[in-house]
Amino acid sequence: MRIGYVLLILSILLVCLWFTYVSVQSKEYYRRAFRMLMWAGVIMYVNHLYGISMEEGLLPYNQGMIIAERIIHYIMTVSVYSLYAYFMLCLLNQFHYYPMWKKISLFVPAIIMDIMIVASPFTHLIFYMQDGIIYRGSFFWLLMLVRAFYAIGATIRGIMKRRFLPKIFGQCVVLVASFAVLQAVAFIVLQDETLYYSMLIVNIVVFLLALTVVEFYKDSYTGLLNRKAYEQYVSKEIYNQNNKTVYLIKLKNYTYLKENCHEVAIIEIIRELAERIKEYSMLTSVYYIGMGRFVVIVHTKDKFSEQDFFDKLRNRMDDTFLLNGAAVHLQLFVAVINLDCDKNVRLNYKRYFTACDDMRYNSNESVEVIQGDSFGIDQLQRYRGVEEAIERALVEKEFTMFYQPIVETATGRIISAEALIRLHDRVLGFVSPEEFIPISESNGKIHEISEYVIDEVFHFISDHDLEKLGVEFIEINLSVMQCMDKKLSDKLVFYLNKYNIDPTHINLEITETATNYDEQRLREQLQQLKNLGFTFSLDDYGTGYSNLVRVLEYPVDVIKLDKSIVWSAFQNRDSFVTLKNLISMFHDVHRKIVAEGIESEEQMNMLKKLECDYLQGYFYSKPIDKDAFISYVQHNQKYN
Repeated sequence: MRIGYVLLILSILLVCLWFTYVSVQSKEYYRRAFRMLMWAGVIMYVNHLYGISMEEGLLPYNQGMIIAERIIHYIMTVSVYSLYAYFMLCLLNQFHYYPMWKKISLFVPAIIMDIMIVASPFTHLIFYMQDGIIYRGSFFWLLMLVRAFYAIGATIRGIMKRRFLPKIFGQCVVLVASFAVLQAVAFIVLQDETLYYSMLIVNIVVFLLALTVVEFYKDSYTGLLNRKAYEQYVSKEIYNQNNKTVYLIKLKNYTYLKENCHEVAIIEIIRELAERIKEYSMLTSVYYIGMGRFVVIVHTKDKFSEQDFFDKLRNRMDDTFLLNGAAVHLQLFVAVINLDCDKNVRLNYKRYFTACDDMRYNSNESVEVIQGDSFGIDQLQRYRGVEEAIERALVEKEFTMFYQPIVETATGRIISAEALIRLHDRVLGFVSPEEFIPISESNGKIHEISEYVIDEVFHFISDHDLEKLGVEFIEINLSVMQCMDKKLSDKLVFYLNKYNIDPTHINLEITETATNYDEQRLREQLQQLKNLGFTFSLDDYGTGYSNLVRVLEYPVDVIKLDKSIVWSAFQNRDSFVTLKNLISMFHDVHRKIVAEGIESEEQMNMLKKLECDYLQGYFYSKPIDKDAFISYVQHNQKYN
């Protein structure tokens, strides 16, 4: 009867072990640890079956065979408990990031105990045999203590950290803790090994079921908790009174990667970021919610240093990533939402999170950090309102194109204009481009807006004889995302053909920050457009890294000096010398110069003396609509 019972349990265990090999394959450490735990269980049950067979006289035996059975039995029970502790730490996503000495120290008690067990036939410390009967040694209590150390320690840690686990695992930890108590009672009080083994197999089956279900809450690429797990946590835990901090980490370059790189390459980048975020945070509550976005949730009791975390992230992001064999720089945006003080932030968490997710990027740092709970509900409502205004403008065509004249310094003639988009919403009124452009870049609407601009400007050029007006070209701003768009040249060619215009009438403006992304791709993109006949300006020179050598690597014809450089030249001598030398240097390499932000006659006269080629600013005209621009140009022709 006992043999049949053990065979039944062994069969169940073998089926469970087989299931771990044929079910969803995962490289997660906890799955491998669980498989090792199950193998230890199988060996222990086979040995137990062997012991019962000898006890019931089904197999011949001698004293050495009995001792061997006991040695294997005690070693495997220690192994099961130590592997259970290992499994629990892997489940909590902690063991992998321990230093080597700490990993080894976890198994030191088991190794010492195994040595004592093997030596027991000689030392009688753990057990000994006398007259064919096995007796406990004087240090048998130490064996029980080591088992308890692993079982109780790992279970308590699991219970304490269960909030970081998917709900199913947290419940399983509590359930296993209950069975562990029954195991202890069965073995210590009742001296019933059969009940002890039964409780062990129940624990294993419980965890197997949990492992099967938990794949539902895991991201298959990164191994992190997925969006479903995050949403479950938010719905159940985020609004309680426990203090916590949420870190939303976004890959700024994700849209560019998605549009220009193979999916396999993107997955590799995301995987590496996931590994680094797990490693640097040393936390289990790390989620990947898709689209290059990670969420880290830190509780007050967690051993977490925000400064160390950010420093490590910056060190990694300052280095390059390999993408299709090329080294590229990537950037992160981190929004920090504290849920410990302001009840209003906690109650409106989802609105704050959404606002942070849509937040515009304001710097070129490798890791840009903002305080996501620093703005109020009014700001959140404004942000969402601008998003809705963008949607309305695209559907109802409420965007308007304005043109700001660019004047040739030597003659005073208007030779160009910069096309600028404006939004006057029927609900919000005038919305500044400085507000709606970053938001549209964050939510992806920038592509639709950019296509609207191209269509409108090309249509405007086709309706007017620019050469007759003396206007050589119109400048169109390209966002970073447009610069990296593989389909940009096809789009521009489509509109050239649609309106039958010459590409030399279009000058494409790129910002200096665009050169901070995939430099090789940008150079190839610009050269392709250059071959089609387009010309280029580098806008806002002086607001980025201002690397002259790097700027000259791009096929730009015109350099537009940012107004900050012009204005500062009137405030101190050093800035004036800098401006003078910049104009001279760019002339030496055959580049034309546009000075932006000209607002006074004094500024105009000084830049004329410095032989700046073109001027742009309110001194001549603010941005005006197309009809006013045509009238302004015609008036300008009469006097220049």
